[in-house]
Amino acid sequence: MKPFLILLLFVCVSCAETSRPELIPVPTTIPSPEEPSPEPTVEPTPTPLSTPTPEPTPTPDPVETIDLGYMGFSGERPQGLVTSACTPETIYGKAVQGVQEHIDRYDRMCEAAKQEGKIFAVRSAFRNYYDQLDYYTSERFGPSVALHPDESMHVAGMAIDLTVDYREWRHMIIGCYEETENRFTYLTQEIPHLLYAANVRNGVFQDLCEQEKSVIPIKRSMLYGLTPGCTDLNNPEWWGDPEVIECSSATLLPNGMVREDWHFENATIVSAFVQD
Repeated sequence: MKPFLILLLFVCVSCAETSRPELIPVPTTIPSPEEPSPEPTVEPTPTPLSTPTPEPTPTPDPVETIDLGYMGFSGERPQGLVTSACTPETIYGKAVQGVQEHIDRYDRMCEAAKQEGKIFAVRSAFRNYYDQLDYYTSERFGPSVALHPDESMHVAGMAIDLTVDYREWRHMIIGCYEETENRFTYLTQEIPHLLYAANVRNGVFQDLCEQEKSVIPIKRSMLYGLTPGCTDLNNPEWWGDPEVIECSSATLLPNGMVREDWHFENATIVSAFVQD
């Protein structure tokens, strides 16, 4: 390429010297500015109507209620006793103690009552083997009131005895649990347990739970996983029975022991769906 470019320049220079053509003036014209092209018309694209997303059906919130399955005392001595934060001492000045699970359940119920101005007082909680044996063999209590230490939930650290104060609050019937469908329904109005039992006896079933063996009237304490000593949990009666609901120590259990409306122990917790 380089030699070719040099030769080409040389020839052009020679031509320019020998014959220079006459320059013809070229009229200079200023082109008028071109008219701006109109913007193309853009047809607006219609926005499609959004289809509303259907609201998901809310899942009912589960509420803790009771299965009434007896936890039972295996005979092993409890480990890691803890003291109640809600009521640290009994009315006799002893520590209110039990296993962690039991004290947690009791404290939840105790604190709920305290928020309503009801202060619980405890008569007895954990008892060692020999204290329970004294109850069992004493003339004051005996086998009709106290279990043998090998069967006692007090010795297991999973029972607590309260005073009569605010008994009605603890035994209040607040809802119905359908065992076969695992469904819990609140009553439209809470019913004192003695009135509930009287209505059942009198055949006044309006605003009560269904009178079916699979339906259990739930007392307030049961929502916290604490079963009152109204029936023998090894051989439980129907919780809808007026005698079980009343839980009066004037009537005996089938095993010959008194019903104890002051005694609360652990039972198995289940989650039931709330029925509006």
